[in-house]
Amino acid sequence: MSRMTKTFLGTLAGFGVAAALALPAAAAPGDIHTVTGEKVNLRAAPSDNASVRSTVTRGDEVIELKQEGNWIGVRSMRTGEEGWVFGDLVKRQTPSTLGGASSAASDAGFGRISSGFDGLLAGINNQLGYRFAEKVEQSGNGALRVIPTQEWLYNTSREAKIYAALALYEMWKNHNNGRPVSVALGSPGSSAIAIEDSGRGPELSLPMMGASK
Repeated sequence: MSRMTKTFLGTLAGFGVAAALALPAAAAPGDIHTVTGEKVNLRAAPSDNASVRSTVTRGDEVIELKQEGNWIGVRSMRTGEEGWVFGDLVKRQTPSTLGGASSAASDAGFGRISSGFDGLLAGINNQLGYRFAEKVEQSGNGALRVIPTQEWLYNTSREAKIYAALALYEMWKNHNNGRPVSVALGSPGSSAIAIEDSGRGPELSLPMMGASK
């Protein structure tokens, strides 16, 4: 886990949520995913350079076997073939029932971006008694907008909001393999905290954002 992410999570842990950090991620072995890409390769290993074993097509259902970074090891329900697919090319439809009700409840809104980050936040949400994110929106140009809940806005200081934006930026940057990205923490048209990559590196905009303690 990066230092920035630890700082953000450590800030939230100050509200009495340190015990939540060991909870599992949202996605898990046994979950059923639907293929969203037109034609998706089943690779022999979690890498773009790995050989292609077979393909699955849009609408096919696959069962998750394991996960490594942004790659998911799956078995095709149509053919029984196994391989690795990139996580952005499938969408989770049905959580596994093997873990009980807690599997579905652990989704904090970031499961398709970073299952580990999502699992950590889910544990924090459970301890605080409210969710951090009301909505998580992605766009094709590397932009991520996270709209926090009113409860989180009220119960966190401006400093905690800044740490949250920095942790979100680092997580999103990693998800995009270092490509230029932008992150906004707040609703469109509001005075959201924003971080955007430029030719000089990441630039941080720090307006006042929502009510806080």
